[in-house]
Amino acid sequence: MQNTITNDNVMILAQAQALESAPVQSVEAVPAEAPVSAPENAAPQGALGGSSWSSLLIWVLLFVGLWFLLFMPQRKRQKALQKLQNELKSGDTVYTTSGIVGKIVSLDETTVTLQVSEGTRIPFLRNAVVGHAAEKSK
Repeated sequence: MQNTITNDNVMILAQAQALESAPVQSVEAVPAEAPVSAPENAAPQGALGGSSWSSLLIWVLLFVGLWFLLFMPQRKRQKALQKLQNELKSGDTVYTTSGIVGKIVSLDETTVTLQVSEGTRIPFLRNAVVGHAAEKSK
């Protein structure tokens, strides 16, 4: 193997030799300052401090507000739909989730048979009925 010295290696060696021959400088000690104490009327800090309880209260109130704004209206609509589906009776004109409008001919616990035109009857699940259709005025 051949040892080759490049310009980079020469520069690194020169810098290392310069650092070795440099005089050592002394470092002066800096006096430490006395710790600063908190004012007597300052609020306590930490896990049980006043600011953490107030921020927790804000998060709880925010969660409760979002609960009432987002989930309660949906629950109310769901209860109204369940009531409508439980109170179906023969002769009602209803519409389904697919948009089909028909008159209830027969129903049992899980299915509803709709007459959509003369002689055309289609069975649907009771859950597919989503509302009463407005009667056409003659």
